[in-house]
Amino acid sequence: MAALSKSIPHNCYEIGHTWHPSCGVSFLQITGGALEESLRIYIPLYLIAAILRKRKLDYYLHRLLPEILQSASFLTANGALYMAFFCILRRILGKFYSWSPGFGAALPASYMAILIERKSR
Repeated sequence: MAALSKSIPHNCYEIGHTWHPSCGVSFLQITGGALEESLRIYIPLYLIAAILRKRKLDYYLHRLLPEILQSASFLTANGALYMAFFCILRRILGKFYSWSPGFGAALPASYMAILIERKSR
């Protein structure tokens, strides 16, 4: 049980974003990558679902794009906010603990991302 209270004596650059020492630059790079990947996931998914459900033209013209963007924003926010809270917790606490890089960063990031997603999902 004593191992849970031990600190990890590394900074967020050594553990989380090893490709760049700046938390801000890493956050922006992750946000861009997450947005690109989430659009790659959701555009075909929503198009196939709309075709299979035989949606009318009005749906394609007015509702499809906002639904894709909202779901892509959810996935992007989840990835980007995880890195943001990862670095924020490190700065607030001064070091990492066994819970802070995983659960400590994922809980607020996931909660905030869920607030973006559609209610029906």
